Amino acid sequence: MRTSRAYLKQVRRAVLVALLFSGAVNVLMLATPIFTLQVFETVVPSGSIETLVLLALMATAAVLAMMLVEMVRDRIMLRAALWLDHELGQHLLGNGLKAGLPAEDMQAEMKALATLKTFLTGPLMLALFDAPWVPMFLAALVLLHPLVGLVGLVAAVLLLMAGLALSLFTSALLDETQRAAERAEIWWRAVAGRGQLAGALGLSVGAAEQWDYTNRSHVAGAYSIGKRTSFMKSAARALRVVTQIAIYGVGAFLVIRGELSPGALVASAILLARALAPLEVSVTAFRSAGSALRAYRRLKQHVPDVRSIDIGAGERGPDGHLALVGATFYYPSRKAPSLIDVDLELRPGECLAIVGPNGSGKSTLAALIAGAVAPQAGQCRLDGVPVTAWQRTAAQPPIGFLPDDAALIEGTVHANIARFHDASQLAVVRAAMRIGVHATLLGLPNGYDTAVGPGGAGLSLRERRAVAMARACFGSPRLIVLDEPELGLDAGAIRTLARTLADLKQSGIGLVIATQDQRLLGLADRMIVLKDGRVSAFGAAADVVRFLGPRPAVSVAQ
Repeated sequence: MRTSRAYLKQVRRAVLVALLFSGAVNVLMLATPIFTLQVFETVVPSGSIETLVLLALMATAAVLAMMLVEMVRDRIMLRAALWLDHELGQHLLGNGLKAGLPAEDMQAEMKALATLKTFLTGPLMLALFDAPWVPMFLAALVLLHPLVGLVGLVAAVLLLMAGLALSLFTSALLDETQRAAERAEIWWRAVAGRGQLAGALGLSVGAAEQWDYTNRSHVAGAYSIGKRTSFMKSAARALRVVTQIAIYGVGAFLVIRGELSPGALVASAILLARALAPLEVSVTAFRSAGSALRAYRRLKQHVPDVRSIDIGAGERGPDGHLALVGATFYYPSRKAPSLIDVDLELRPGECLAIVGPNGSGKSTLAALIAGAVAPQAGQCRLDGVPVTAWQRTAAQPPIGFLPDDAALIEGTVHANIARFHDASQLAVVRAAMRIGVHATLLGLPNGYDTAVGPGGAGLSLRERRAVAMARACFGSPRLIVLDEPELGLDAGAIRTLARTLADLKQSGIGLVIATQDQRLLGLADRMIVLKDGRVSAFGAAADVVRFLGPRPAVSVAQ
């Protein structure tokens, strides 16, 4: 079973290998100070050109080897980051949909994945790779002379403290700034996504002002973080330059006293520059490293794999027996439940009508039966298996669903009907013909190849719902749930829809229709009446009609 932990474990292995390659890179970097030291200690006193040429060739070979090893290290990190983005991204989306995670959680996880990928391929990660090898260069400075090593050690400690201080002083502000930026981005996309409609509704000025108000805290926080980061970065650079001056000054003092050779002075300057380089970069890397670590922890805590229902070859799918027992559902943003203790049973091939006034919970019950939402209490099962398990894991969901919002995705009409699976044109057309929308879809500019924008942009309400109805009938559903299928249809089209639904029912497909249209209520074998999320009547349609009085459809609508 593939989980987010398994994907991250693979990347951890790649990071460890890249860390070992970084060790090789840093060891090979010792070639330059060693070459300098040998030139002043051996070549200059002896005047041997042959020794100089041999040392130059060895140093060049070391530099070329370092270049190759560094290229391999960078390629390992690049491949690991892109592999993680592709594989884990697909896993997060697919498993999140199966688990029914809220949209906000899925978006946050994808953003965490992007943060981690950017960090793995960025220069700050390479600086952190080099940081563990700083003690090796400091030890080399101590070997040249303890006083020179002390200068390097003090500078390294000061740079490390500067990085930790910057991370400490900006961590809380950074989290607040990121949340403000997310709120501003959500507001921008919500308004700009319906820009023409928002403009027609008179939201142009007010929406821009509200976004400015939301974005202002992000701007203020980003400016404050930028000031602190700029100060620490400039201070770190100044400290490194001062340390370079100090190393030359201390080295010259030691050379005058005869405690250090000129070659060792030059070598110490090279070693110090190499020791402080990753620490200087790390001053600003701690903040990014903290964000990457939080992203890593979030991805690691992703929900376990949702196991798919396996229907083997030769095994038939569910019969379509639906049962709800004490089903209760409430939206997180509301205190009162939208559905309370709903009990109902629907046998295969029967038609259930969901009726009630607006706001009574009809759409919520339809979504619950279709598996779009799961009850917080009680059960909603199809042939004894939770509906959400069938709908979110089966290759071909046994329940087709037409929500009140068509919920189309950018692509083509064909792809939306086929749920973005590989499907023949005949299978897609057959689904449209069964539900009676083939003529509508065939009349589109490019027929079933007509492009669909985000949210169904480019299609009228009737066309969007025609695509959604064909999608609900695609495959071999045992039950079709329709939420107000009469929307966008004229009287003639509703009569045609009623005949089509009667044919589907005659073929053994169960129907659940949330509607107030009298022409569709005549199809019902059973009827459930909702009021304020509670069941006020349920049973055979004829019995419920007698219970409600002589004008059932009108009374229910009222």
